[in-house]
Amino acid sequence: MKENIQILVVDDHQVVREGLRRMLEQEADIELVGQGASGEEALLQVEMLAPDIVLMDIKMPGMDGIEVTRRLKEKYPSCNVIMLTFYDEYLSHALEAGARGYLLKDTKREELVQAIRRVHRGGVVVSGNITAKPHNGHDVKNVDKVVADHPQPRQIIPDTMFEEVVLVLPPPVDAGQLMRFASQIEQTLNCRVSQVIGSWQDGTALIIVLTKALSLADMLSKLGGMSGIKAVGEEPLAGETTPKVLKKVTAIPRLSDRLMKAFFVTLETNSTVSVN
Repeated sequence: MKENIQILVVDDHQVVREGLRRMLEQEADIELVGQGASGEEALLQVEMLAPDIVLMDIKMPGMDGIEVTRRLKEKYPSCNVIMLTFYDEYLSHALEAGARGYLLKDTKREELVQAIRRVHRGGVVVSGNITAKPHNGHDVKNVDKVVADHPQPRQIIPDTMFEEVVLVLPPPVDAGQLMRFASQIEQTLNCRVSQVIGSWQDGTALIIVLTKALSLADMLSKLGGMSGIKAVGEEPLAGETTPKVLKKVTAIPRLSDRLMKAFFVTLETNSTVSVN
C-alpha cells in the first residue's frame, strides 16, 4: 500500500515544473515521482509510474492537457487529474474530460496541497477565483473551492517567463505622450505594440508582444529603469482605477497561448519618457 500521495507533473515549461517540485517536496505525505513536458510523455509516465494524481497543464505543444486527461481516464480510471493553468475558460471542458481539479497557476502552495489531498480523498476542487461557468451538467456549487475559503493576493511563480504584456495607464494620457511612451517601450523591452485600447478620459492599455520572454523581475526592472515613469507595479496606485479600460482588455479574444501579464504604469505629469 502506498504511504504517500504520488504525483506526476506535466507542463511544457521547465520553470513551472521546477517551481511545483520545490513546493511539493516540503510536504511529508506527497511524493513527486516524475515529470513530463508533453501529453505524449504524460501517457508514458502514467503507464510506467502509476501516480495517484497528475498535475496537468492545458496548453502544450501537440496533444493538449484536456485530450490527455480524456485518454488517461479511459485507460487508467483510478488516476486522478488536477488541471493547472493560467486560463479559466476551459473549466467545463476539463471536468467533462474527467479532471477532478481545476486550479490557476498562481495558487499558493498551501492551497495546492490542500487540493491534492481533497482529490486523493475523492473530492473535486476548483480555484475560488474561477469565473467561467461550467455547462453540460457540471455544477461548480457541488465542488470544493480551495481558494475561496482562504482568499489570498494573486501570486505568480517568480521565474515564470511571460511573452505578452498589458501596460495599463490611468487617465489622463495625451496622444503625444502615449506615442513617445509606446516607442520607448518597444526599445526597452525589445517588443512590438500590437494593440492600443482605451481613451484619454477612461485610461489606456498597450498590449505588447515580446520578442524574447521575460520574467516578472526582469520586466519590473526594465520598466523601473525608464525615466518619466512615476510608478509601476502589479496593482494600480491608490485612487487610480481604470475599470472601463480593464473591462475592454479582458473582453479581447485570445488568439494565442502566450503567457500574459498586466502591469499598471503611472506616468509623470507632462513628462517625456526615456531610457536612463
